Amino acid sequence: MPSCSHEAHDHDHGGCDGHDHDIPLSAGPTDSLYPVIDTEHVVALNAAGGGEKGRVVIKEWAEKDDETIWLESELDDSLILHIPFTASVSLRSITLKAGHGGFRPSEMRVFVNAAGLDFSDAEAREPTQAFDVIESREAGEYQVKAAKFASTTSLALFFPNNESEGEDEETTRIYYVGLRGSWRPLPNKLGEIIYEAAPRPTDHKVHEGISNAARQGL
Repeated sequence: MPSCSHEAHDHDHGGCDGHDHDIPLSAGPTDSLYPVIDTEHVVALNAAGGGEKGRVVIKEWAEKDDETIWLESELDDSLILHIPFTASVSLRSITLKAGHGGFRPSEMRVFVNAAGLDFSDAEAREPTQAFDVIESREAGEYQVKAAKFASTTSLALFFPNNESEGEDEETTRIYYVGLRGSWRPLPNKLGEIIYEAAPRPTDHKVHEGISNAARQGL
């Protein structure tokens, strides 16, 4: 699996200096964040078929090479994928299997904790980190700057354009998004733990025999 890492706005078009991860397809990485992705609330903007189509790329590791199901942009080649978590995540890498040919996005901009990000925001804001998407039929792993992705509760992946260059493939396709890192439970939300401010006498009945003994000084 190709591995690639770039600083934000430091795009190396000459390829990727990285290493392969020899992990059996049936096993998957032990640091996969798949169990803490809130898949039910994954949403894609400008997705053919509606926002819920974003969920189809959140797959088990063993399904990462499947090209029968994909996420595709609708009106043009831009696409945003919102990925919330059910835990506080420290992200290490993003694995992306993108479309090939003109369907391949040329760039991936990553925003941390930007749940309300839309296209105007994504164009105007500086991403947490940005990557050139490598040209490969295989899934590519993109190493992030870990210090920038600590205490992450959501990710937004912005694909501003693709490699179609005005040809027939005017839409962008994504087959798989995988995330690796560590996580810890989110703090309890307010209201989940209820403390008794003033106990009522009826809630704390004293056994009659004990009560009488106490009154008699026994």
